[in-house]
Amino acid sequence: ARYQNELAGVDTELLAERFYYQALSVAPQIGMPFNQLGTLAGSKYYNVEATYCYLRCIQSEVSFEGAYGNLKRLYDKSAKMYHQLKKCETRKLSPSKKRGKDIKRLLVSFMYLQSLLQPKSR
Repeated sequence: ARYQNELAGVDTELLAERFYYQALSVAPQIGMPFNQLGTLAGSKYYNVEATYCYLRCIQSEVSFEGAYGNLKRLYDKSAKMYHQLKKCETRKLSPSKKRGKDIKRLLVSFMYLQSLLQPKSR
């Protein structure tokens, strides 16, 4: 279902997500479904959701080797976003836009901190 979504343009993301969660309910020790869920999450919430999934995959009893590379790519993107964040003048923004900028700054900073705290063994 995930590949139908990516290749055929068929909106099957929710179906793919359901299948991965079903796989986890059958074999919770296998990390591969978490890796796939991370891929499905994409860059939602400034990569926080995908990072969680990749970390769960890595911490699984039977992890998936590809999750390390996926996680590193997210951390590299987060570091780049963090360094590009400029302290913009938020006094001129409406409260809703200011809130959006503050949430982005928080999530990007969290991801950057997470990347700094990860061991560099891989």
